[in-house]
Amino acid sequence: MNLLLSFPILATASAAAQNQPPVLFDNKGLALFAILAGVAVFIGLVALVGRLLAATHPDAPATAKAAAPTKAAATPAPAEADAVTPEVLAAIAASIFVTLGPKAKIAEIRTPAPSVEALMQMWALEGRRQIYTSHNLR
Repeated sequence: MNLLLSFPILATASAAAQNQPPVLFDNKGLALFAILAGVAVFIGLVALVGRLLAATHPDAPATAKAAAPTKAAATPAPAEADAVTPEVLAAIAASIFVTLGPKAKIAEIRTPAPSVEALMQMWALEGRRQIYTSHNLR
């Protein structure tokens, strides 16, 4: 019986005769190596396809540079509550000047979009307001 287990083909036949499923890898290290080799091959294929796509689809050239912002456009009055205030603009401009030097220009400052949680909280507050205003005062 020991001779049968040393040969994988005979061991598979012996396992089938004993109603046991055949073992693909007898050694766990060999199985781990096979999995890691498969992952490495997959990563290599993805990198190869990425390079092929990058070579066949080059980036579009920049057609025009953004116009230099005027002094009025650089410090707009905040129209909304989320707009950047002049104090924040001054702090950003000062930090850019100190970090990058006097030749650096600020092209655009964007405020981040509100998060989903903030939007959900606004809806919850509006719902509470509607409920409380619908109740009769005593």
